[in-house]
Amino acid sequence: MTQKANRPVANRSLSQKIRRLIHWLSHRDGPLRNWRYIPTRLLLRKLRSESYEIRAYAAEGLGSIGDVHAIAPLIGALTDENTTVRRFAISSLGHLRDERAVDVLIPFIQDEEPDMRCAAVVALGELGLTPTPPGQVIEALIASMADTDRAVCSAAVVALGRIGNPQAVSALNALAETTESEWVRRYISEALHQIEEQNA
Repeated sequence: MTQKANRPVANRSLSQKIRRLIHWLSHRDGPLRNWRYIPTRLLLRKLRSESYEIRAYAAEGLGSIGDVHAIAPLIGALTDENTTVRRFAISSLGHLRDERAVDVLIPFIQDEEPDMRCAAVVALGELGLTPTPPGQVIEALIASMADTDRAVCSAAVVALGRIGNPQAVSALNALAETTESEWVRRYISEALHQIEEQNA
C-alpha cells in the first residue's frame, strides 16, 4: 500500500525534473538556443583559476566568444593581481562592445604601464564603434592623443578615425601641427580622411 502511494509522488518528481531540464535546455540563454553557453561557462570557471596563465587565457577567450554574460566577470577581472589578466580583460571588454564597460575602462588610460594604457585605448576605440558612441569615449580618446608613449597616441588617433566622430577633427589637426613623429602624422592624415568620408 505504501509503495503504491509513493509511486505517483515519485513519478511527479521525475516529470518535474524532466520539465525543468527541458526548460533549461530550451531557454534563450541555454545550450540549445545559445551556442556560446558551454564555452562561456567553461571559461568563466577558468577565470577563477589559481594559475594566472589560465585566468589570462580565459579572459582572452571570453572576448572571442562574444557572450554578454561575460561582461560582469570580465569587469571583475580588471582588479586581478596579474597585469596580463587585466590587459586581456580590457581587450575582451572592447571586443564585446557593451557600454557597461566604458566607465571602468576609462581610468586605465592613465595607468602607469604603457601596455595597459594602449589596451584601454584600443578597447575604448572598439566601444566607440557602437551606433551611438558614448561621449566620454570620444573625450577619453582625444585625451589619449597627448600620451607620451607613441603607441598609445597612435592607437588613439587610429581609433578616432575608425569611429568617425567630427568632434575629433580639431584635436587631430592640433596634434598634426605639434607632433615630431612622421608616423603619427600619417595616422592623423588617414584618420581625418576616414572622418571626412563617414560624414560626407
